[in-house]
Amino acid sequence: MSLLNGKKGKDLAFSDYVSSAVRGLFMPYFSLPIILLGVAVGYATDLVLKPILADGFANVGSIGAMAGPIATASGISIVTGIFIAVYGQIYGALATTAKGATPTIGETVSVIGQRGLSVFAAGLLVTLATVGIFVVGLVVVIGGAVAANDAGVTTGLFALFLIVYIYLMMRLGQAGWFAADGMGAVDSVKASWSGTQGHLLKIFFWSLGGGIVFLLIGILVGLLTSSLPAAIGSSIGTGIGLVFTYASGAVLYRRITAK
Repeated sequence: MSLLNGKKGKDLAFSDYVSSAVRGLFMPYFSLPIILLGVAVGYATDLVLKPILADGFANVGSIGAMAGPIATASGISIVTGIFIAVYGQIYGALATTAKGATPTIGETVSVIGQRGLSVFAAGLLVTLATVGIFVVGLVVVIGGAVAANDAGVTTGLFALFLIVYIYLMMRLGQAGWFAADGMGAVDSVKASWSGTQGHLLKIFFWSLGGGIVFLLIGILVGLLTSSLPAAIGSSIGTGIGLVFTYASGAVLYRRITAK
């Protein structure tokens, strides 16, 4: 089974973007590692933080005693989150190649050894750039609001900042996929900027429409897992959401890079 369902990149439509997310759930080498890792992290984090939450912060004893479990839980979440992101993007790239073959976990891990650092570095570069822009934008908005002392000016500045931020996110957001396809980190960022030219409306509306559909499915999943322990139920929902993200993201990437 291929995420593209036998179609060529130029023939992909929004329906393929949405259906690929569901199709990804039935590709066990893709979905199971992501969901199981999500459940494991959720359960481990719950075990680490549960004593603090149960006893209350006031009864922990010291800031040091509280900081240790929080740092451990954060470390587990960050490391696992990075691996899931790298795995999801590389599997998605492999599962949408021209051959259309479904990669195994072993094949994906092998490619991670070759491209994983580039995918991570590309994601880090984009994160640093967007966070930097976000901070600068907030400073400009707050500074302009204070100087103008006018609600209309503040709203206008915030709307302008939001538009610029979304624009940059769309232009840089494909960098991880280019890296998963074999490019170096810096070249991936450059390729994302140039490769998204002329596709911004498609990226925006596909992402918006898919987000609404995936949200509705997420609500349904939440209802179905409501009888499970909270940590496990929410982790399953998060894992399924990540499968949707990387499966549909791979299809969007193939569509905008199609010759």
